[in-house]
Amino acid sequence: MSSSVPSAPAASTETCPLCGTPTVGVERCPSCGYHLAGVGGRPGPWTRPALWWTAAGLLVVYAITLLIVALAR
Repeated sequence: MSSSVPSAPAASTETCPLCGTPTVGVERCPSCGYHLAGVGGRPGPWTRPALWWTAAGLLVVYAITLLIVALAR
């Protein structure tokens, strides 16, 4: 007995998830401008190192702000 998970129809990956406009082979929806990264087999917008560097940068800004506030009191 084989059970398989039904896959999404191919047409759903070739349309914009926001407005439904056909988006074959484009990076952005021509109608609404929605970025299609991570949709329909396209690569995601973030790489793992970029995500960690962004988080580290936000942490540094938070620490500097916290230090300035602590010194001002």
